Amino acid sequence: MRILILTINIVLIAYVVWEVVDFIPRYRQLKLALAAADPGARSRVYWRALAFEWISALLALVALEFDWNRLNPKFLDLDNMGLIQSLSRGGAFPMGMVAGVLAGMVAGTLGFVLARMKANRRGTPTSQDVPPPRWRKLLPDISALLPVTLHERLLWAAVAISAGVCEEVVFRGWLLATLHGHADLGGVRLILVAAIVFGLAHVYQGITGVILTAFAGAFFCVLYIATGSLLVPILLHSLVDLRFALLPPPRITKARASFA
Repeated sequence: MRILILTINIVLIAYVVWEVVDFIPRYRQLKLALAAADPGARSRVYWRALAFEWISALLALVALEFDWNRLNPKFLDLDNMGLIQSLSRGGAFPMGMVAGVLAGMVAGTLGFVLARMKANRRGTPTSQDVPPPRWRKLLPDISALLPVTLHERLLWAAVAISAGVCEEVVFRGWLLATLHGHADLGGVRLILVAAIVFGLAHVYQGITGVILTAFAGAFFCVLYIATGSLLVPILLHSLVDLRFALLPPPRITKARASFA
């Protein structure tokens, strides 16, 4: 039985690494397909993402032998961490953290929506005509993934909810348990390594995306441990991704060519 579980763990690791590495050229292909006005380009990526999320989560649960007790952060031996102790003393504090994140997320989403609406009123030149500002290169590169049509938004909602459920099972539940049980990691090192792995899983977004998702991974780890449940990070993770379905589609206009 141990050999079987070890094999499942290896298969899961290999599968996740393969999908993460393979998505880098596929993301470039998605951009080319969108530039060529391929109407089904995003949908195909979304369906592949759905398959990846649920297959990886199923493998993680099999690797954990469907032992739900192993999804309890109490087995991670982090009770002695000062941060976790301070968060766990008052149940209202983790909920205050969640409320603060939700408030910031709502404000940020409204800001994105207003900025997009303002840009749409002006008209946005295509990237082929006008190069993007340099500061945009510092932002995570996710624009090609964002849904535009109603069909894409519905599929995106499914992907967002699946990511919230499946990625928390894999990167918080299974990963923390595996790093602690097999690599003997604990304390800050455990959270740090798990957060870095989560960040690297988003390498297609560029260095800024890796850093930001690593911070998000650390936050989800702390939230999981402080609340003693995957439910809160699952809900928050799903909402973070779902908000992109609310963005109005960009209105692209051709910029006039200038001749000297």
